[in-house]
Amino acid sequence: MPTIPRSNKCFFLGCQEKGGYGQNYCKLHGAYRSENYKENAKLYNSTAWKKKREAMRSKYPICAACLLEGRVTETEHIDHVIPHKRLQERFLVNFFQGLCAPHHSLKTNLEKKGVFRHFTPRGIVDYSDEDYNQVVRREFEKNID
Repeated sequence: MPTIPRSNKCFFLGCQEKGGYGQNYCKLHGAYRSENYKENAKLYNSTAWKKKREAMRSKYPICAACLLEGRVTETEHIDHVIPHKRLQERFLVNFFQGLCAPHHSLKTNLEKKGVFRHFTPRGIVDYSDEDYNQVVRREFEKNID
């Protein structure tokens, strides 16, 4: 299906500069990457994460939340059950689950309320930030032995 050609010019009235990558405005008129974006990009572009993500996509090819609802939907996102907060240890050592885009958005909205939802084969388990050291690290250390 044909698409409407897009201009790569800044959307600010009268500006002739190019818009930033993936942005509608030039740097002068508001296109910038936040420090959080830059920190996340370092983590998500690392070789360690790329390997971990591929392993998790193989382990969790179906959205865990959809599976609980009796549907089969392909995993689009590998989700950190407990948010990593840009901490290297939490980034690679965590509970992971495969989620479709709608369920990942739902879970992200719950995280803003301090609820970290894990869709397990036995049902839904909700964690809080304090659970990281008590639950995740203990499980990881148990699996190493």
